[in-house]
Amino acid sequence: MNIPLFDRFWNSAHAVLAMATLMWAGHTVVLRMSVGEISPVLLMELRWLSSFLILLVLFHKTLPSYLPVVLKRWRWVFGMGGIGLAGFTLFLVYAAQHTTAVNLGIMQGVIPAFVMLLGWLIYRTSIGWFQFFGLCSSLFGVLVLVSAGSYASIIALEFNSGDLLMIAACLCYAGYTVAIARRLEIPPAILLCFFAFCAFVSCSFFTVIEYANGDLILPGLKGFLLIIYCAVCPSILSQTCFIRGVELTGANRAGLYVNLVPVFAAFLGMLILSEAMHIYHLIALIMVLGGIFLADRGKV
Repeated sequence: MNIPLFDRFWNSAHAVLAMATLMWAGHTVVLRMSVGEISPVLLMELRWLSSFLILLVLFHKTLPSYLPVVLKRWRWVFGMGGIGLAGFTLFLVYAAQHTTAVNLGIMQGVIPAFVMLLGWLIYRTSIGWFQFFGLCSSLFGVLVLVSAGSYASIIALEFNSGDLLMIAACLCYAGYTVAIARRLEIPPAILLCFFAFCAFVSCSFFTVIEYANGDLILPGLKGFLLIIYCAVCPSILSQTCFIRGVELTGANRAGLYVNLVPVFAAFLGMLILSEAMHIYHLIALIMVLGGIFLADRGKV
């Protein structure tokens, strides 16, 4: 009797994309909680390995039928998983070692602006004046955030390393968002299984480096619980919802929903981690979200 309700959810771009952003916001809190509990790269490696194994168990009967299609475009598949998703999560987890969950969340609000910019650079997607001013507003909002609202920091180029890593993470996910619009005709969960395997392979390489540097921290009970959340919610469920959202509404409009991440993350960071919200956070949040609002008004 729950099937009609699920069908309504699955066929609503608003619902699936809002759910994806809520789980991503929770991810920023979990990453802050993971500091000292498990080394960052190992967390990401086990996250993607767990995601792959879960999906493999669920879809092992149907996966082989899609393998020829995936092998034909293996470079695209590896680029999406091994570079797009792995790059985003690695930069994100490193950033979490040096900045707050509030900052992590607000920074992700700039992804739609990066999606727009990359769409213009790669596919020559037209940008109207509303979109241009929205893009500028979002980017200035990020500048306010990384400088902690300090003009002196901007002049001296003194920024929080965690926030700079988040810019790199946002660029990775923006590239992933733009590219996924030209995805293979494969069900989202099946496609994610292949992406997860590629992300695991990439993260494994960096885990070896982490071990060689003596930075490996094995997880305890809390660490394993954090791995489970990362493997299920922001990896499998949210990515499946996001791919479905792109399928329903297109990459540009789906990217706009990422503006919910900073809102959710700010409240979750304050509620769960008791993080402070300063005036420059609010200014940055208003500029980022206002920029997205302008960009959306400029769409045809």
